[in-house]
Amino acid sequence: MKTLTTTSRPPALATPAPVSSRRRRRRRPVRTAAVWILVGPYTVFLVLFGLAPAGYALWTSFVDNGSFSGGRDWAAVFHDYRLGDAAAHVTTYLLLWLPILLLMVLSLAFTLHARPGRTTSMLQLVYYLPGAVTGSAAALLWLFMVSPDSSPFSPLLKLMDIESATDALSGGNLLAVLTVMGVAVHAGGWIVVLYGALNALPRDVLEAAQVDGASAWRTMWHVKLPMVRTYVAFVLISSFASGSQVFVEPTVLSTSAPGQISPTWSVNQLAYVYATQDGDFGKAAALSLAMLAVGVLAAWIVITRTRMYATHSPDSR
Repeated sequence: MKTLTTTSRPPALATPAPVSSRRRRRRRPVRTAAVWILVGPYTVFLVLFGLAPAGYALWTSFVDNGSFSGGRDWAAVFHDYRLGDAAAHVTTYLLLWLPILLLMVLSLAFTLHARPGRTTSMLQLVYYLPGAVTGSAAALLWLFMVSPDSSPFSPLLKLMDIESATDALSGGNLLAVLTVMGVAVHAGGWIVVLYGALNALPRDVLEAAQVDGASAWRTMWHVKLPMVRTYVAFVLISSFASGSQVFVEPTVLSTSAPGQISPTWSVNQLAYVYATQDGDFGKAAALSLAMLAVGVLAAWIVITRTRMYATHSPDSR
């Protein structure tokens, strides 16, 4: 009789994990810790000086002397006759200043990137210098610039029938002065930021555009601009937030043109008057939150229209 012999296989040994996988697992906690080290301080500051004050402002706008006010402060703010004029001033200022600022930043940044060389570094410094003087110092500097007695452009000012700083800041001249001042103060820093973004573009893509015969204009419009749209959107969002909260410039300029510039010329100035002169922190908080809502809405529109956070994979169409 034949006996059947069976051979039993030894149990399969567990294959060791690849070295790369083990290294990846070891690096994951290190990367997580690095992320929290970088993001943690910002998160703390955001909560302490952003979210917490906003929450307190919301509570202040609805609570008066410990009792629920029912939104009286909000109603009082929106029925204030000064709010319409202040909002119109800020809107007109944004419509003048924001397009000019964005056009100047884009044109100069693209021009610098298209003409690299030693002169480019010098021009970056020249463009940035006006932005080194900001806030009240910039307003005082421009106050001297529009005063015929002390301005280096006094012949031009007198040619325009401007005899004093009051004449330069009266009527519609104030918006022109604020626009020129805002462009000079903010453009330089954004030019440097956008120029740095352009320098980070992959050279093979730009060289491929040149090989295909694309002109400098078509390369700028169809290659460079779409690749830096995230930075352009960031410039637009930050500039809108800064322009809609204009406060220091008209406040300082009003000292040389008494009676020409209202203390509630801008929305931010009106909120300041509520808090300091009227002592009504509920109305000041309500108006501040309304300005915050406008800024968030504008940022959301820019982000969605420009697809700021859209990710594109190589296989996506």
